Amino acid sequence: MIRRLTATLLAASLAAAALTGGQAAHAAAAPADPVKSLRAQFVEGRGVLVTETSRSKLPGDARTAPTRTTGTIAFGRHGVVGADLTSKYPPSPELGDELQEIELGRTTYVRGFWWGPLPEGKKWILFNGKDSFWGQAHQRADQVIDVFDPRTLRLLLAKATVRKGGEYRGVVTSKELYKKSELMFVEFPKVSYRLFLDRNRLPIRLVTEYQYTSVGYDKDGNKIKDSYHPLVDTRYSGYGTMVAIAPPPADEVVDFDDLEMPSGEQSDDEPLTLDRNSISAR
Repeated sequence: MIRRLTATLLAASLAAAALTGGQAAHAAAAPADPVKSLRAQFVEGRGVLVTETSRSKLPGDARTAPTRTTGTIAFGRHGVVGADLTSKYPPSPELGDELQEIELGRTTYVRGFWWGPLPEGKKWILFNGKDSFWGQAHQRADQVIDVFDPRTLRLLLAKATVRKGGEYRGVVTSKELYKKSELMFVEFPKVSYRLFLDRNRLPIRLVTEYQYTSVGYDKDGNKIKDSYHPLVDTRYSGYGTMVAIAPPPADEVVDFDDLEMPSGEQSDDEPLTLDRNSISAR
């Protein structure tokens, strides 16, 4: 009787252990939450490397080569605190071939686009986050979706209609992406996207496509409208890289508010949006 009871208890113990072990294995195999994985990267002095290729289908534009962007994005304890990105354009003696933007908080410094003659010795234009495209809606280089904003990342995951391995595909509207105060700086109604996550559930690639009409000026000061269809492929690597981003020399900076408008005028009730496709790099 004692021998039979002992065997019964042993069998029960083994069954319980097997059940517990199975549950633990299942828990260990559960994929990590991408938002939690992203937040774990928010460490001061660390960041991520960026490489980007963008093409825009513009009627009448002979520059068919893509724009290529490289640089770094810096993290702080609560998210992105800065970025330093340089974009290379197809070579053109009239338009130039490079644009650089340094973002620090809500302030952005931009070098290399045409906005009329700058004061002597000035190379950078400072935007304080209220004036224009730069500094608004967390748009960096040509990428219009900020995948390092936890709310935005969760939105992309939730809106995906195709989920295959680490790839998420879907369409998101500008009203879903941006705050109400930012929408006046956004020129497109929706964006289709493909988001790729690595084995650690971190974003490693974001491909976006959208359409919009931009208002600008030609060299004679005439107001023109162009339709654009950008395709932007941004890749992220080197999570945890040490990143330090500094502003440009103060004596090379001029505030955007201190500059005169280029040839042509813009109505007071029309928001100013500085799009690098319609304002030439120099």
